[in-house]
Amino acid sequence: MTAAPAEPAGRITAWLFAELPVVVPAWLPSQRWFGGKARAIDRVEVEDVLWLSVEPTCCALVVVEVRYAEAGATDGRALERYALIVGIYSDARGGSTIGRVEWQPELRAVEAGADGPAVLALLRGLASGDPVRGARAGLLTYADATHATRQTVADGELPAVAPVGPEQSNTSVRLGSSHVFKLFRRLEDGENPQLEIGRFLAMTNFRSAPKLEGSLTYRAPDGRAATLGLLENWIPNGGDGWSYVVTRLQQAAREGSGLEELAPDMFLLGSTTADFHAALASDPNSEAFAPEPVTSADVHAWRADLLAQADRAMALVERHHAQWSSEAADMGRSLLRRRLDLAQHFPGEDLGPGEAFQKIRVHGDYHLGQTLKTVDGFALIDFEGEPATSLEDRRQKHCALKDVAGMVRSLEYAAQTVIDRTPATPGARLSVTGLREAFVEGYLARAMAGRATFLPSSPDSIPSWIGFFELEKALYEVEYEVNNRPAWVHIPLRGVMQILQGGA
Repeated sequence: MTAAPAEPAGRITAWLFAELPVVVPAWLPSQRWFGGKARAIDRVEVEDVLWLSVEPTCCALVVVEVRYAEAGATDGRALERYALIVGIYSDARGGSTIGRVEWQPELRAVEAGADGPAVLALLRGLASGDPVRGARAGLLTYADATHATRQTVADGELPAVAPVGPEQSNTSVRLGSSHVFKLFRRLEDGENPQLEIGRFLAMTNFRSAPKLEGSLTYRAPDGRAATLGLLENWIPNGGDGWSYVVTRLQQAAREGSGLEELAPDMFLLGSTTADFHAALASDPNSEAFAPEPVTSADVHAWRADLLAQADRAMALVERHHAQWSSEAADMGRSLLRRRLDLAQHFPGEDLGPGEAFQKIRVHGDYHLGQTLKTVDGFALIDFEGEPATSLEDRRQKHCALKDVAGMVRSLEYAAQTVIDRTPATPGARLSVTGLREAFVEGYLARAMAGRATFLPSSPDSIPSWIGFFELEKALYEVEYEVNNRPAWVHIPLRGVMQILQGGA
């Protein structure tokens, strides 16, 4: 296996600028992290090439601009930027070949975001602190490095690098047994919420989350900055919360009992979630994190968000339900008939003394898959928020019960997934009502014990707020499944109908 020698780096730079715009449009849709699969690419341009290493590993950070063919589109959504780690190798090394070097066909340009030597070349600046300059004046800078980080990525014995789980909207790799690195593929102007929240949590007493150990920022030639990646400590775990709960539910479905044994875990997860929110609300002097009173304008905005989500979901149901299974189609038609019932599930508009509470920073995309099952309980991960929304929206303060509702929906999703996988067993009668109650009870007990100001002071209004955000989440799930996994759409449809009928 031979890496490209140092001499042709300049020539390869010119080749990358010229050739990637030709080959990348056909290659990008095959990458799991690419978010524009349903959109037509008009053209791709290379914004900059930043060489990370030329000997013994020849690799570079390449930032590409993807322009979409959308008639009349004038906003930023018509253009997205993506980060590629391109290795010039004599074989694919397990990565995806982007193209071959025309004058030296034994060499190929490979996507090397999970290749050990390329990842370590990318992270080397955390030890030195030296920035990397691009061919067109882009800049890669490093910050937040700890002593442990510098020891991990410095010259010497290098740790093994291995992918963490299936690749999704980002690429995560584990470095030895000490760290995990996340490379953000779609670059957005501004500081990623995961970096912002991770840096903030490091100053609090909350320890059920990975510790920030390093950050990478890419500055475009025009000066715009975007978070490129994060290095965090590795938390020993037995897998994510989704896998843990689904496995336990499958066992309960097969045996017809044992579901109650999960309740203490869910109570503990609720308590940990409350601790997380309390940490996020702990600094009244931080502009980005200080709690703020919820106003009637906030409630109107949240109602508008739910109605907009409902309109999108209903339009998709109306357009596609005839193509679904008979069960899903029937639920789709029932939902369309009950469109007007949505208005009955809004919390009251008037925020009287018993309704006053504060909005805080929240997780924003909270579900079982955003937790790790540890020996002592659970750790919370991935604070970047819902990837489909703008970075600005993900940084907004919100009602903490939005996260609670997200986890409640995740428990329902897990139960229905198990039912679908084990239809011939007593699992068809599987109910997670007790687990939902345990999670909410654990959350409220811890939050109220701490006199949390991010909960309505009247406990009677809390269930309606949870139901409100649970409905919004279920409608979002309908939209997601119609667009991505139509065979799963019956799960959120059933959830929406249960909420409208007043039960889970």
